[in-house]
Amino acid sequence: MKTVEGLKPIKMILFLAIFGILSFSFSQTAAKESGTFTDSRDGNVYRWVKIGNQTWMAENLRFETESGSWCWENEEENCKERGRLYDWTAAMKAAPPGWHLPSDEEWKELEIVLGLTKEQANQEGFRVDKEGLLAGKIKLVGGWPGKYEDKSIIITNETGFSAIKTGISSNGEFNHDGYTGWWTSDGNDTHAWIRHIGFFDNTIGRVLNRKEFAFPVRCVKD
Repeated sequence: MKTVEGLKPIKMILFLAIFGILSFSFSQTAAKESGTFTDSRDGNVYRWVKIGNQTWMAENLRFETESGSWCWENEEENCKERGRLYDWTAAMKAAPPGWHLPSDEEWKELEIVLGLTKEQANQEGFRVDKEGLLAGKIKLVGGWPGKYEDKSIIITNETGFSAIKTGISSNGEFNHDGYTGWWTSDGNDTHAWIRHIGFFDNTIGRVLNRKEFAFPVRCVKD
């Protein structure tokens, strides 16, 4: 690249950007606040990413609990990509030191950063921001269909959350392979709140699900 005489480095960058010589923008090149950590219990290494004021794991938990957790279709190899599926009791005990299973309110905080209003975040069922991009901001690019019934589904993973399809386990069977969901720490005696997304749109569902079903776990930093 040719230099412009008489311009200091910062001024030169601004000069080049203004006159179109640089083909990138500062917002496009700004690195996400992210990194990795090691679970001291089993040596698993996880990516993390900061979204708003929260720090989230950027992949599903793989820690094997004494009971209540499974690999998809009971194949150990599937845990490497998908993480383990946990019933709620196991999920409540599975977080690495310094991390915890997020509460329903902590999920709402994330969803508001993604684009929901406070009122929408409090609603039960399927929610989506006005642009229809909500789950697309956390879905892994290339990991989900970009179209359903001739309707485009925009997926950016701009948060770095990198959600993938995992399926769930219910009534002793593995099913819903085109979906994923995550436990929260809140609920009642028999059910707990989950968040779930699917292949068919960019909504994020907030529903109560039976505690004996098995879902992936994403932890948030203490």
